[in-house]
Amino acid sequence: MRLEVQHPAFKTQRLAVESAGWFTGPRLLVNGSVAKKQKGRYLVAADSGTETVIQVKYNFLDPIPTIKIGDESVVLAKPLRWYEYLWMGLPVVLIFSGGAIGGFVGAVAAGASGRIFRSDRGFVAKYGFSALITIGAVVAYAVLATIFQLLIGGSKR
Repeated sequence: MRLEVQHPAFKTQRLAVESAGWFTGPRLLVNGSVAKKQKGRYLVAADSGTETVIQVKYNFLDPIPTIKIGDESVVLAKPLRWYEYLWMGLPVVLIFSGGAIGGFVGAVAAGASGRIFRSDRGFVAKYGFSALITIGAVVAYAVLATIFQLLIGGSKR
């Protein structure tokens, strides 16, 4: 997902942020080209010609990052509410009962739920799809744990 960034220091240039992918973090685009990241931040020439520090940060559950231009935070999207984070994070509970397999499956499901909550779907659809993802995670964990147990148990004969 590409989000346009509106800032007074960048009126003639087009700043945009691509949200995080499954295997990549968010990226800053300047006039359609990916900006070069240096030590966790971007140095971009503003309209005035001065170098401006831009930081793009995100967490795993929310694919839309926060952006800071100089000392000013720029809101790209309405922040998710605490109960949305709680709902998205439900699959992570699998780590307590499932160890590494549960943690992996739970993290993938939580990330997928985060993408659902940032989609254009309605309220009921977001929670419904997220619930289906959580149920799918529990089923996937049970299947993977059973297969793993059979493989480990089968080698002890």
